[in-house]
Amino acid sequence: MASSSGPSLNEELQCSICMEVFTDPVTTACGHNFCQTCLSKSWPNSRTCFCPLCKEKFSRRPKLKINTTLREVVQHFKEKLNLGETEVFCDFCDERKQKAVKTCLTCQSSYCETHLEPHLSLPCLNEHTLINAVENLEDYICQKHERPLELFCRDDQTCVCLSCTEGEHRTHNTVPIEEESREKKNQLVQTQTDIHQMIQDRKKKIQEIQHSVELRKRNTEKAESSSVEIFTDLIRSIERCQSDLMKMMEEQQKAAEKQAEDLIKEIHQEITELKRRNTELEQLSHTDDHLHVIQVSSTLYTRPNTKNWTEIRIDSDVNVNSLFIALTELKNTLDETLKEKLSQTGM
Repeated sequence: MASSSGPSLNEELQCSICMEVFTDPVTTACGHNFCQTCLSKSWPNSRTCFCPLCKEKFSRRPKLKINTTLREVVQHFKEKLNLGETEVFCDFCDERKQKAVKTCLTCQSSYCETHLEPHLSLPCLNEHTLINAVENLEDYICQKHERPLELFCRDDQTCVCLSCTEGEHRTHNTVPIEEESREKKNQLVQTQTDIHQMIQDRKKKIQEIQHSVELRKRNTEKAESSSVEIFTDLIRSIERCQSDLMKMMEEQQKAAEKQAEDLIKEIHQEITELKRRNTELEQLSHTDDHLHVIQVSSTLYTRPNTKNWTEIRIDSDVNVNSLFIALTELKNTLDETLKEKLSQTGM
């Protein structure tokens, strides 16, 4: 579904949690949209309500209502997808052309239900090869012998007609095109299963990355809280150190969030591509167009070239312990100095 010039409408109407087109979309106060069920599951209790996308926190659990306008846009989009099929018209209708239901490869013509009737009732036409109506009929006919492509040559990996098997393919391993199509479909089903698992693995990786970022954020907040307790007891000369530490930790957090954002974006792109591939495989696995299955399967039933995400991690630890030790020692030194000066003044 993706376009080379930018994100498709499908991506714009996609929930960032389940990676599917919205179902009962709701909108958070920060302006992001999610499936109602997905967002509810991401808020297990009322104390940790935040936007799964931008991490903005909400003081109270928001009362969510379905975004009816967005829901209508999603419904319109789904309906538009279902209407995107190319229509083939009957070759024998005299006046208003009717939609063709079958194409005869023997006659090399397409028929509506009315004009198809002789092929179903006359014995002399029963042996003709009928397929679902197709527009590109020439792709199903042998260009050399002008006969239907009914066989598949496994030696040359190409579709052939009966006349071809009497000539240059005479000694080759040929099988009916339906048999080869069934084998290709079996391979497609296995590839589809593999892709489905890859999608699940990447969804799990997204959750892992989001959890790591949130854990790091909580650790950062704890570190900030601990540092404030120490810095409030120090004199004004070390306030600059506190500012530097806060800046350092915020930069590290931003860098970690940026890394996570880039990784999630890359995984989203892979999932979008895998879903596109999965949709093509799903459509292909249910088609009766055996020739089309064979022609495109060589590029679809191979596993996509994707990144191995197994070892990719986001570091959730904040290494400020050594700095806290140094500051504590500095505080103790300052305390001793202060006591010494107070004793010298007789206080």
